[in-house]
Amino acid sequence: MSKANSASGKLHIIGLEKGGDIEAMYNPKELQIDKSVPWQKAKNSKADKPDLEFTSADGRSMSFELMFDTFEEGTSVFSKVDQLLQLAMVMEEGGSEDKKRPTRVKVVWGTLPAFEGVIESISTKYTMFLPDGTPVRATCNVKVKEANKASKGSGS
Repeated sequence: MSKANSASGKLHIIGLEKGGDIEAMYNPKELQIDKSVPWQKAKNSKADKPDLEFTSADGRSMSFELMFDTFEEGTSVFSKVDQLLQLAMVMEEGGSEDKKRPTRVKVVWGTLPAFEGVIESISTKYTMFLPDGTPVRATCNVKVKEANKASKGSGS
């Protein structure tokens, strides 16, 4: 984590391969981390309390809401939201196979341990507009799936 990131006290989402550093305008009021443990009923289990089999390990997921507000500047909030969306876009559509996927990211905030993964989803809601219709406030719900490594799948 750079000194600039730690000094500001703001949540940062850093593109690990593509670059980019999104600093939250306002820190989230809450941050949620979920961990799923996949279990499956054993094939021969017929009891009301079934025998379970561990199937695989899943990473954690982190979710939080970011608010962007450009009302005082009187400018569109689209550029702030677009910076965030760029971290979920394919790095190089026509480039090398390894870059035909979105970048891995690192979420850094205060004393919380850094969380590395990929952006799983971004949902944006525009909530304030200037009289001419220019959006000046947006909230983005972001979900990051933990990943040590990321690669492009073999599907078409």
